[in-house]
Amino acid sequence: MRTFSSDNPATIMEVCGTHTHELFRTGIRFALPNWVKLISGPGCPVCVTDDKDLAKVILMATNYDLTVITFGDMIKVPTPFGSLASLRSEGKNVQVVYSPVDAVKYAMEHQEETCLFFAVGFETTMPAVAAAIKDRLARNVDNLFFLVNHKRIVPALYALFGSGRVKIDGLLLPGHVSAIIGSKPYEPVLSKYDVPGVVTGFSKDQMLRGINILLKLIVNDKFDVINAYPEVVREEGNKKAQALIESYFEVGGAFWRGFGFIPDSAMVLKKEFSDLDAETQFPVEEPNVSPPPGCRCADVVLGAADPPSCPLFGKTCTLQNPVGPCMVSSEGTCAAWLRYGGATSNG
Repeated sequence: MRTFSSDNPATIMEVCGTHTHELFRTGIRFALPNWVKLISGPGCPVCVTDDKDLAKVILMATNYDLTVITFGDMIKVPTPFGSLASLRSEGKNVQVVYSPVDAVKYAMEHQEETCLFFAVGFETTMPAVAAAIKDRLARNVDNLFFLVNHKRIVPALYALFGSGRVKIDGLLLPGHVSAIIGSKPYEPVLSKYDVPGVVTGFSKDQMLRGINILLKLIVNDKFDVINAYPEVVREEGNKKAQALIESYFEVGGAFWRGFGFIPDSAMVLKKEFSDLDAETQFPVEEPNVSPPPGCRCADVVLGAADPPSCPLFGKTCTLQNPVGPCMVSSEGTCAAWLRYGGATSNG
């Protein structure tokens, strides 16, 4: 049996940005004993999107007559080339949608425009984007193109543990990603590093149950991957959603904020759909970008730094004027800490 204290806490990483916000909002984070420490991981898709990938969209919209369609959280993320919000203020057409299928609908209703859908997200979002591609092809919506920036969570966990930068005793695993991929894919990586994990939902009771199960595993020094969200998650995942993803996407590598390049960590458009690929159709030079001076978002997404350790946090970087994506995104760790008073919270 392992023993922990405030000086040597049991460190649990909640991989998912939604868990981060809900652990704050429900008060769970503030109520845990001082021998338990929560840290946030790379589960916010906006936060882990590399600056150059967003800069590429901005350059495409600048160099070509394009309507950019994307999710709301991407609009305010700053880059050295500006943001999508600044592009819109300059007169460029930037549209926010809540579903990838809405991008198809917009393109159909505005066939005089050439539309680029910037697809960002983990496995949760992939089936909906695949469905939008299927719909685009079926309806011959020839004015819609896709810039796909989908990330795979398990390769990121390999990179996270392999970096050796963060002490992690257990993982609270994302319920919505797991609904697509299942609970089984986590077993090889967590077994390799002998770290237990629990898949859980997002209600207060579900998260408390997940943390309780995880702490029992940690304290008793037992490895296991437990599915504590069986009403939604199956061991094998959602086979229909997986088949839809595999119809249009294939595994590729990607740059991640905080990690650099991670092989096999992305899903990219299959070559047979290159005529839909915005990167092929609207080529731009690879942008040379670097993070804003002082911003520690790259460390925050690794769990290697808490937001208050960033010199910009709550000062020049606020919810109203975010400097980095961790403050912009509704799933961002910095946004959660500032919104819910995290500077005095557990962890």
